[in-house]
Amino acid sequence: MTMETRDTRLTRRGLLAVGTAALVAGTAAACGSGDPAGNGGSGPTTGTGGSASGGSGGLRAVTVGAIPIVDVAPLHLAKEQGFFEEAGLDVTIENTSGGAISFPGVSSGQFDFAFGNVVSMMVARSQGIGLKFFCSGSTTTGEPGEDNVALIAAPDSGFTSIEDLEGKMLSSNQLANIGDTACRQALDKAGGDGATLEFMEMGFPDVQAALENGQLDAGVVVEPFVTPALEAGMVAVAWPYAEANPELDTGGYFASEDTLESDPELVRAFRDGLVRGLEYAQENPDEVRRITGTYTQTPPEVLEQIKLPRFRADFDLEAQEELAASARKYGTVTGELSVPDMFAEI
Repeated sequence: MTMETRDTRLTRRGLLAVGTAALVAGTAAACGSGDPAGNGGSGPTTGTGGSASGGSGGLRAVTVGAIPIVDVAPLHLAKEQGFFEEAGLDVTIENTSGGAISFPGVSSGQFDFAFGNVVSMMVARSQGIGLKFFCSGSTTTGEPGEDNVALIAAPDSGFTSIEDLEGKMLSSNQLANIGDTACRQALDKAGGDGATLEFMEMGFPDVQAALENGQLDAGVVVEPFVTPALEAGMVAVAWPYAEANPELDTGGYFASEDTLESDPELVRAFRDGLVRGLEYAQENPDEVRRITGTYTQTPPEVLEQIKLPRFRADFDLEAQEELAASARKYGTVTGELSVPDMFAEI
């Protein structure tokens, strides 16, 4: 991990540099191309957290949109362990299918907060949509071979590194988003040309079969699909997030600018509970595996083996600036984008 400095690591009350799911974070498809926030821009928060209605026991009701993946385990742990309750909040977590739901959900006030990947936020901000991160959610481990996102190929492919994939056909769960952007960045860093990579859109569960059928050369998969694929004989050619930047934060929690400006106490209370959840998750990997089994359909035997992301509250600014540069270079972000402006000062 890089040394935490005033320039690169902004603390809780400072400007959080943003950044990944489906994710990770990138793990889920979070609108990369098109309109990340649907039809609406930033509007008044009308969800439970922004309304006059209260939660149970005098607690303030808050609704959070989150795709059901391992990256959001700290959110579920914060609720289960009572961290949100101690912060005065009654939190309801609503499962989403990704950024196509969470980004417009926060903009419209359906959700008070939501989890989304960093490239989706870059696209949203470049399109003038008033959303900002206030806490990180998932980070690459920075260790190839020990990360939760891999670029896999068939066992007889002969590919051994990302440089071998120049000019090849790869898959990503959503085009023009964090998966393909990170792969191109990783290839550039390895001395290759990320522009030569071709991508087709394909869901993580379908990648292994597509490789076996020769439909593509390599594909991006995330846990819980990485471990079973490798056990079935697939090979990990690269670990794109870890190789793009070992400090890459892939996803985080965000709110509308209206909520951040009009109700900072609510945001601070939620962040307090969430930070405790992130710290608890990082210190208790077995608890991450257990809680993930309560909101996903991942078999217990798979949960025991999957690789986990890193959990921390603050974004790494340098890594986000690098990712944004790649997103601009390859046309994922076409509008004006200030990376520091992606983050809220709370």
